[in-house]
Amino acid sequence: MKFNKIYSFVAVLFTVLMTTACFDDPGTETFYGGNQVEFEDANLPNGLTARFVRLSPTQTDDVDVQINRVSTSGAAPITVNIEVDPASTAIEGVHYQLNTTSATIAAGEFVTTFPVTILTGNIDPTETPDLILNISSATGAEVSANYGALTVAIRVICESELAGTYKVFWEYLQTGDGEGGPNQTVTDYVISSADEVTLEESGTGTYLVSDITFGMYPGIYGDAFPSGTITDSCGEIVGIESNSDQYGDPFTINGVLNEDGTITIEWSNTWGDGGTVVLTLEE
Repeated sequence: MKFNKIYSFVAVLFTVLMTTACFDDPGTETFYGGNQVEFEDANLPNGLTARFVRLSPTQTDDVDVQINRVSTSGAAPITVNIEVDPASTAIEGVHYQLNTTSATIAAGEFVTTFPVTILTGNIDPTETPDLILNISSATGAEVSANYGALTVAIRVICESELAGTYKVFWEYLQTGDGEGGPNQTVTDYVISSADEVTLEESGTGTYLVSDITFGMYPGIYGDAFPSGTITDSCGEIVGIESNSDQYGDPFTINGVLNEDGTITIEWSNTWGDGGTVVLTLEE
């Protein structure tokens, strides 16, 4: 219902604005008369992240970078010319390969893609090459001043298979004092009423954790548990920055995949809750 109300309000507001525009300038049917091209993902804070699992030393993968026509008319084709910014840390022939330096938005179309070949087999997971693309010019349109450059973060990880249900064992458990310190602590402990968590794959090397308190909130406090996300990069486990609980308290999560298949995770929040858990996959 909330969405419908918002949609109705926007529709009414748009109608009023259009009517006003017609009174102010008879014959004018649009607000925007420009004709520009831009990278679709250039408006994202960190650009586009291209993440791949490396399975062989000869592996290649493709990234299609989307380019948009921002115009009220798509009657004419636009040729977009693209160059690599010298500030790029990605090296051509080592991290990526370009088979073309231009793309065409056909007449009647508003979107096209620019292909980039990623040389995945050449890239070590410890590397973090960034490819910076610039729209250098466009035939039939202007280049967007704000979105004419795009960083493509090329990231390669090892194969990851962490999905499943895990038993939780606490090597160290700490409840917080509200100021970031400990209230009570215990070692070698199992919360019998909440001793399982699930990891569900949500992307390449990315997993949704059913409970990022690993049983503490429901089993110790009798409170609702927050879910969160972790990433696995060749056995290094890291929680994403946006992980938080229902009170807005941020969570820090770090861990490792052990040789025996168990996962050791250290976590904490600003209240002072946290500890070290060992996750064992259930058969």
